[in-house]
Amino acid sequence: MTSEPITSPSASTVTANSVLLIVDAESLLSRYPQPSLEPQKPTVIEDGFIFAVSAMTAAENVINDSKITLATNNGKAFHIRGRTVSLLAEHTVVFHNMTVDDAGILSPPKLIVHGDQTVPAPDPANPTQPGSHSADDHYWECSQLSAGTATCELSFMLINQRCEALGYFSWKTEVTMSA
Repeated sequence: MTSEPITSPSASTVTANSVLLIVDAESLLSRYPQPSLEPQKPTVIEDGFIFAVSAMTAAENVINDSKITLATNNGKAFHIRGRTVSLLAEHTVVFHNMTVDDAGILSPPKLIVHGDQTVPAPDPANPTQPGSHSADDHYWECSQLSAGTATCELSFMLINQRCEALGYFSWKTEVTMSA
C-alpha cells in the first residue's frame, strides 16, 4: 500500500488535452490473422479497429469513420495514449511511431516517457485497500498550430503477455482541429 499521493506525470509538466486511442485487438487479429512481423513493412489496416476518445461529447466519440475531431479545452498540447480492448489483457498496444503531414495544423509528434511512476493496483488479499507498483508512463505529444485538418499516420504493434510482438500495423487518419 502507498500513502503518498499519486500524481499524473503529464499533469506536472504541461497542461494538455488527453486523447485515448482504443484498439480492438481481437477484431484486428481476426481480420488480419497473419500481420507483418516487420516494423518497416507494417500491415495497413482499414477503418473500424481504432476508436478515439477525448473530451468531446459522447455522441462525437462513438463515430468511427477513421477521422478524429479534437478541440482544445485545456491548452493547445495533446497527449495521445493507446490501449486495447482485451478481456484478460492478452494483448497490449504500443504506438511506436506517429507522423503528421506538414499542413501547419499540428506540430511534429514526439514520444514522452516518464520512468518509474507509481501506479495504483488492487490488492487481491484486501481489494478495498489499494496497493501500488512501478511502471513507465508514455504518450505522444503534439500541439495545435492552427485550425484545420491534418493527415496522421500511426504505427503500432500488438504485443502478447510475454512481451512478444504479434504484428506491426499502420493506420492513417484525418485529424480535424477546431478553433
